[in-house]
Amino acid sequence: MHPFFFIGAIHHAVLLAVLAFFVLFAASKADGFVKILGNVLGYLLLICIVLWIVAIIVGPMLGIHPFGMMGFHDMHPGMGPHWTHPPMQPPPAK
Repeated sequence: MHPFFFIGAIHHAVLLAVLAFFVLFAASKADGFVKILGNVLGYLLLICIVLWIVAIIVGPMLGIHPFGMMGFHDMHPGMGPHWTHPPMQPPPAK
């Protein structure tokens, strides 16, 4: 698998972590329902980040390929010689 996919995935995880930090920071300054909602959204983002990183690590071990990282023979499963028209057969004898 291409190593730059991991770098891009970690980059997105870091960006989501920064977003979660700011959501949790804003929730700490709020009052009432907004504080509860901000805490829930912030922790939900952190849980998604952890699941994202686990999926990045475990996915290739399970044979799950990210979009665009499959081999050429895997690009169109089911499309091959049998996909074309069958060869011309002689007409049946009468």
